[in-house]
Amino acid sequence: MKSKISQKIIAGLILTVFVFSNTLMSVSAVNDKPVLRADGEDTVKLKADVAITTVKNPVTLSLRDSDAKQVLRMFADQAGMNIIFDSGVSGKVTMDLVEVPLNQAFDLVLGVAGLTYIVEGNTLIISSSGSDVGLAKQEITLIPVKYIDASAMAEFLNKNVFSMKKPGLSNSEIVTTNPMTNELLVFGTKNDVSIARKIVEKFDRKPLSTSIKVSHTTPEQMAALVCDMLLPSTSSGSGSSTGGAANISGGVVTGGASSSSSSSEVELGGGEVACTVKASGSGALSPMPLQSLAISYFTQQGTIGIMGGSEQQVEMIKEFIAQNDRKQPQAYLEVSIIELSEAGSKTLANTWQYLSKNFSFNYSAGSTGTNPNYPIFFHGNRYPFVEEPGQDPSYDVTKYTGPSALTYTINYILENRKGRVVANPRILITNGQESVIDLTSDYVKTVTSQVVSSSLTGAVQRTYEIGDDNGIKVTITPFISPDGYVTLNITPEYATISSQVTSPNEDDPSVTDIQATLLQRRNLDLKNVRIKDGETLIIGGLIREDEQKTVQKIPFLGDIPGLGMFFRTTVTSKNKEEMLIMLTPKIINDDSADNADTL
Repeated sequence: MKSKISQKIIAGLILTVFVFSNTLMSVSAVNDKPVLRADGEDTVKLKADVAITTVKNPVTLSLRDSDAKQVLRMFADQAGMNIIFDSGVSGKVTMDLVEVPLNQAFDLVLGVAGLTYIVEGNTLIISSSGSDVGLAKQEITLIPVKYIDASAMAEFLNKNVFSMKKPGLSNSEIVTTNPMTNELLVFGTKNDVSIARKIVEKFDRKPLSTSIKVSHTTPEQMAALVCDMLLPSTSSGSGSSTGGAANISGGVVTGGASSSSSSSEVELGGGEVACTVKASGSGALSPMPLQSLAISYFTQQGTIGIMGGSEQQVEMIKEFIAQNDRKQPQAYLEVSIIELSEAGSKTLANTWQYLSKNFSFNYSAGSTGTNPNYPIFFHGNRYPFVEEPGQDPSYDVTKYTGPSALTYTINYILENRKGRVVANPRILITNGQESVIDLTSDYVKTVTSQVVSSSLTGAVQRTYEIGDDNGIKVTITPFISPDGYVTLNITPEYATISSQVTSPNEDDPSVTDIQATLLQRRNLDLKNVRIKDGETLIIGGLIREDEQKTVQKIPFLGDIPGLGMFFRTTVTSKNKEEMLIMLTPKIINDDSADNADTL
């Protein structure tokens, strides 16, 4: 007697461990699914509810290597049902059951033996898990799907539920769709339909739609931050247990005028998708076909749109936007650009002239020779001078008939020129944003002439290439710190026309073309220049200085020490240019932002 009681206790413990372990395996398989829009865990039981009898008849059995058919026949007799076995049903079972409900015992034997069943009226049809019993597809049940693509849901059910060889469920693809009505068509038993309904009810929910206002950054910039910095950290996952990784894509126009439309068209409420997170199947399980998490932005409305995802994801995105949508510091920058130029010249010119009846001499500005109006005549006394061919003589060139004369003149000139060009722009600069002050002008870089011939006349067609970088251009990128300093990246560019290269035109030598325009540049690239609020930074030293000296003299006489200065012409010129840039930033606080125009 004691031995039988001990055997029953042992059998009960074994059965409890078996049931507990089987339950853990079921829960573990379910917990691998993604949980969205829920504060805690939620599960769906992926097995049929076995109910071959409504009477609670506990079963106590102790069997060793018993034929599975005989055991199931015994359970059918206890439930008062008929039973039919498929030709592929075989196997033996060993069990020790103590006070186990009949429905549970029947389900345990099917699971251990790798069998499944179909209830047809009062008859149980038992088959192996891999067999396809035609009776299971004799009914079609329509299940409507509202928010999810029915074809994706059908693929999920066929791959993840109806191919896992669960007792009481079909083991082949039994779900298809009606694309016109977005409905599922289930070719299966009541158990199949029941499981399909539970999964559709669990996941076919209206996706979340949230709009978030941004105040201090542009919606496009904030959407890019969310996509690049936040979503990659929340969309990872791969392997057979999760059904694949989440992929991010973007750049799809969702509203308003298309990208190819004319800029003159009116665009109302135009928005663009910044990125979408989509699950891609790469394992044994198919991913859940929920609405993709999409981040969009609406520039005209100043909002970020979130479609899909879970409540936790939406809250995380809201927190991220709240932390990063901050007012950027600004500074009022006063820029003074001063261009100083100084030019001077000194000229000492000597002029000598000697006239006689037989000889003349002339020296002026470095030119030495006889007087052209009174040359030396070796034969004859005069000849006519004609300025242009075909005209009458203007006058006759004759011998000098006056008295001999020696004349001397001196010309001493000093010339000084000074100039000053001042530009004083005042701008508002924003932290981290590049600002450009462009004070350049256009100029002709090259000119190409072409003679266009016709039957009547010839015309010259000129093509001009225009440059636009002659002058001053300053690029500034500020970094405004809360400790009262402004750090600047400054790139001043200063270009002036140095010279032009010209050449005669090939078709018309009388026309001169500009082949190239040469610029003289003075550029700087300054990084991380730190200025205190209200102080002035002066950038100087951009100096260009030219000095030239030209000496013209009478041979031999101009080289005599002391006296040679009277037989020389000296011209000295000097040019000097300098550019100064003065920058004075004034940080604008919240209480002084309204008074920025008065600074």
